[in-house]
Amino acid sequence: MMEPSQDDGLADRPRVQAYLGPYEYWNFGVGRPYAFPAMHGNSRYISAFAEFADPIPAPENVPSKVKAVARLPTLWKGSPDRPKFLPFVVESPAGYRLDSPQALEELLRSASVEARDQTVPNGPQLRDIPTSRFRVALPVPSHAMHSELSEPTDPDCEPEQGLRAGSDGQRLTVVAIIDDGIPFAHRNFRDADGAHTRVEFCWLQSADVQQGQTSVLFGREYTRADINRAIACFGDDEDHLYDAVGATCAAGDFGSLLGHHTTHGSHVMNLATGYDAAHGEDPPEHVRIIAVQLPNSVTMDTSGFGKDMYLLSAFHYIFHRVDVIKTMYGVPDPRLVINFSYGSTGGRHDGGDEVEAAIDELIQMRRRCAPTALVLAAGNTFLDRLHLEVHDYDFDHDDVVVLPWRIQPNGRTPAYLELWFYQDAGSPDPFAFSVELRNPSGMIACLRDDPSNQCQTSLPVGVHHSARLFGDPIRVLSVLNPAGQVIGQISADFDRADMTPATSDDGAEGRHRKTGRRRVLVAMAPTEPHDDCLPGADSGRWTVTIRRTTTARLGDHPIHCWIQRSTDFESFRSGSRQSYFDLDTYEEARFTPQGDLAETDTVTSPVKRFGSLNGLATGRMSLVVGGYRLGAGLGSSLACAQPARYSAAGTLRPDWIEKIVDCSAMSDRSRALPGTISAGVRSGSRSVVQGTSAAAPIVARQLVETFVTADDHAVKCAEATNYLSLLCGYVPESREQAGRPDEDGSCSRRADPELIKARLGAVLVPPHRQPGLELRPCDHDTSARPPGPEHPHD
Repeated sequence: MMEPSQDDGLADRPRVQAYLGPYEYWNFGVGRPYAFPAMHGNSRYISAFAEFADPIPAPENVPSKVKAVARLPTLWKGSPDRPKFLPFVVESPAGYRLDSPQALEELLRSASVEARDQTVPNGPQLRDIPTSRFRVALPVPSHAMHSELSEPTDPDCEPEQGLRAGSDGQRLTVVAIIDDGIPFAHRNFRDADGAHTRVEFCWLQSADVQQGQTSVLFGREYTRADINRAIACFGDDEDHLYDAVGATCAAGDFGSLLGHHTTHGSHVMNLATGYDAAHGEDPPEHVRIIAVQLPNSVTMDTSGFGKDMYLLSAFHYIFHRVDVIKTMYGVPDPRLVINFSYGSTGGRHDGGDEVEAAIDELIQMRRRCAPTALVLAAGNTFLDRLHLEVHDYDFDHDDVVVLPWRIQPNGRTPAYLELWFYQDAGSPDPFAFSVELRNPSGMIACLRDDPSNQCQTSLPVGVHHSARLFGDPIRVLSVLNPAGQVIGQISADFDRADMTPATSDDGAEGRHRKTGRRRVLVAMAPTEPHDDCLPGADSGRWTVTIRRTTTARLGDHPIHCWIQRSTDFESFRSGSRQSYFDLDTYEEARFTPQGDLAETDTVTSPVKRFGSLNGLATGRMSLVVGGYRLGAGLGSSLACAQPARYSAAGTLRPDWIEKIVDCSAMSDRSRALPGTISAGVRSGSRSVVQGTSAAAPIVARQLVETFVTADDHAVKCAEATNYLSLLCGYVPESREQAGRPDEDGSCSRRADPELIKARLGAVLVPPHRQPGLELRPCDHDTSARPPGPEHPHD
């Protein structure tokens, strides 16, 4: 939170010592009536996420008017280093009204004081929270919270009888899936006889608590023994099985997805590690499974606001349970591959988002013990008009640039637009830039400073902060409609203002230079709120205007703008409608002369397809997977593959955004056959799902199978590329090879091979099995691998 300053008219605003970001201000402030249903009412358990100052300052005695308790989920303690990030849950006193950002800040302050004497061995200390940065996420439902626990215990488990861990030169390897709707009793995740599961641990984060279970702080955990007992008791009646073990109990979380024919999680998990006995596939006993099912509310949320605590807790849980597997089977540190086929469109896109940095930190720590890979999907928004770049040449002679933002009618969820400014010692003065907002009628929106009740027409991008920084500087204004009703929020903040460049183990600066970033966030109310008594934002073409002084220049680093996704998943029927940038210059070049959707950017339009990469996939430790389709029918080879038209990509000319697509896998069988085929929720059923979410687990599967047999030297050499150089598939060596047709002449590329490579990466990985396709399997020689540290053609 910013320090008051006479310069910006906020001297009377009380100082807040626990940082709240703009999404927290919206969801706990003027936007609360429009917020996600899980935010409504008085939530007793608030999920939170803290980043500690480095070096950690001495704790302060901060008085508080409320008594709260901080509770810790399962934390991984297998590294001698102390992580800077910590997930935790704050329990508020009964009857406490959490109805404003100030009430939230008071609650967090109290929780930090209450937990001051709590320490985690080899981990962060809660007593340091008062001078640290917070992110607050969606509440933990009371029905899912083990309120009696102060700290989870280790699970009660025994090794699988007959498993010959480490025999025949095969390394025990763990594949971890973080997703929704996890069908943990499915036949494809069992051993060859079908009586024993390969799922060692499964955590349903929002399931009703099981009385007497102490191994998780919230939700419910199933061990391998639990699942095996359920299989023995209920046999093939999986409907009864899931009901009987409490897996379908999720009151208040939109019900359970396990009652559906298919889920995102069932499709992804089967592609990553499913083996179908009906097709003669023999499950590898050395591959063990850990699964984490995220709450439905995290999947449904359109802002990316609610995920942080749940996601970081999932990684801690996975790492902890891998250590349990190590001890249980008496093996060296298992190799680990994590598949996380989720994403967002907002965020910094430079690896500096808090949760990305936290995940990078954990993975880097574990890689000192054992190989650890994180596979992420590139995203599906390449053609959705959610990314825009503003360069110096986009400003007109009045030093103004106008960004039309189309907000659709009948939208039931808020719309969010983020503007990110580069910031370093050579950057222009942020106070030289300001932002104003006009409604579809062309009227300048009133931006009200609520403490002073004064209206203004623009918001400076710069925010003052004092010599001593408590969190990140931020200024928040309410957006009013012509009737004086609040319909939105606009804010300017200095995100992670004290962030320093990342360094590798040898002290060299990391690939992504990480510094604080200036951000402007515009949050608008739904155009058709669920509550008819609430005012909605006008639908139509809003305009965001950026003004600069006559001498201000951006230089080599543009302003990057991203609209948050508003996907209306069929499973939830949230009523979301996607907003988008609506520029005439984009529409003029939206289609090719043949009438197809164009998949290249033009200089004339600031709306860019490239740069649409998943906002969670820009960390240094992630392997990013795009999606391809066969370009000349089901019988064609990978040499003919084309990017799936929705498959997102990084920028073509990296500035401070450097992450690119590393590799790709099948996400559509062909243009006429969208999606890939995998397993549904029930054994024997199948699903068809489209998107890069289905491409990522294909890559994860190949990595897992490689980890089982690869020697230590090869795996260690591949670590620098996040194990990209271990993958095998089709590797275009040059422009000539990338455009070379099949022998029968059926394949010809019309697109620039370099653009295709930017979207599909260094290697195209074939799927494990798809009905009707007979792609050449990997031959596991170096000619079928991408360049890497151990290959001479790097």
